[in-house]
Amino acid sequence: MNAQRFQDLAEAYGADVRRWPEAERVAARAFMDADRHGAERLLFEARQTDLVLDAAPRPMVSHALREQVIALAAAAGLKPRARFAFRRLAWASGAGWAAASVAGVLVGLNLSQPAVARAEADAVLYQSQLLALDDTEVLG
Repeated sequence: MNAQRFQDLAEAYGADVRRWPEAERVAARAFMDADRHGAERLLFEARQTDLVLDAAPRPMVSHALREQVIALAAAAGLKPRARFAFRRLAWASGAGWAAASVAGVLVGLNLSQPAVARAEADAVLYQSQLLALDDTEVLG
């Protein structure tokens, strides 16, 4: 990065390098390390501009101007964006999650039934062994 590019970025994005495009930040920091005095001078000028812009009053748009812009847009054939498209997408996404959850529960139940049946059979066999007569009792 050269001084002219650094100055252009400082004028466009301000003195805070974190606001600059991500692709330019590494090169800007390298330039700042290489030419600290020149970079500080350019950033000082950008800070002064930032202070003036921050101190300026924020413009307030009147209701009449807003309505005029909307009327001009309608006259030009522009239509407002559909807001329900996102809601429809959100509903479909929620329905998809619900269907996936139900499918998961059904698959889990079907896969666990043989294991439950085996566990029940083992329990019955174990209980029958507890109640069975011992060989010494039969022979004795």
